[in-house]
Amino acid sequence: MDYLLAKIKGRNGGLSMVLSDETVFDCVPDFSNARAYDDDYKLQDGEWFVVDEFSTKSYCLDVLKSNFDATAYSNLSKHLYRKIAYVISVQEDEEGNVIYIFQNVTSSLLLSKQKFISFGPIDLGIAGVTNTDQASLVNNENILVLKNLPDCYYIKAENKLYFRNLSSITSIFNGINELYNEATDEEVQTLFDMEMINIGADFGIDKVRIPNRRKIKEALMKYESFSEEKKQLLPSYVGKYCPTLFDEDTQMFNINSEKELTELLNGMNQRYYTTEIDGEKRIANSVTVVRD
Repeated sequence: MDYLLAKIKGRNGGLSMVLSDETVFDCVPDFSNARAYDDDYKLQDGEWFVVDEFSTKSYCLDVLKSNFDATAYSNLSKHLYRKIAYVISVQEDEEGNVIYIFQNVTSSLLLSKQKFISFGPIDLGIAGVTNTDQASLVNNENILVLKNLPDCYYIKAENKLYFRNLSSITSIFNGINELYNEATDEEVQTLFDMEMINIGADFGIDKVRIPNRRKIKEALMKYESFSEEKKQLLPSYVGKYCPTLFDEDTQMFNINSEKELTELLNGMNQRYYTTEIDGEKRIANSVTVVRD
């Protein structure tokens, strides 16, 4: 089973057949090192985020919920080439498990009226190409570039979606951005209303961007879990890394910009640390708790 489908942009755009009997993506990664999505976690090499029970999610596509039927799709018309939103490769692994492999298609991956040099024989039937061991000049009007690493994989037998970058698949799965743990305006206001925080006149809720909204939810939960004694340690802890943020006279953190808000949130989430050996001050982009 080897098929490549293309999703056409627009309200009435559906799925069309592009290729059959062609294995588009040769290698399927090892997903044994997968974890639930976490805004603040930075994946290491070989790691993946996973969404379990994917077919039960509101943002799961219909094509993933039923058995694949190639006869249900007509061939893609050439004039729709520039309207491709994403492609899906439907193929099987060595055990016969059906895998749906997705690649988002951006304008940079759609080439028109390009010339390129082909070195050695090629397998594609492209007009103007001589299939020899010598370099060839290729003239072609419409080319879709496929990346070595697609954006996500859905393994039907497991009912799991694997991905590395959530932002790259939000246009494919409408509503999957609910995985982002963003603070609402009310939660942002809760932070701003804290007695230890003084918000400048030129800074408000409307200026808090998505990256900080993701940090606010964690910061609020973290702060609420602190004892009163631990809360008193916050100014001195933050002061070691952002010495001008806390005003000793008013006993408040002065927040006048997105940058200063980021500094405070990094402190509340305890992202600042100093290396033990050389005393270098750092910020942790992601955190994994080490258990004894």
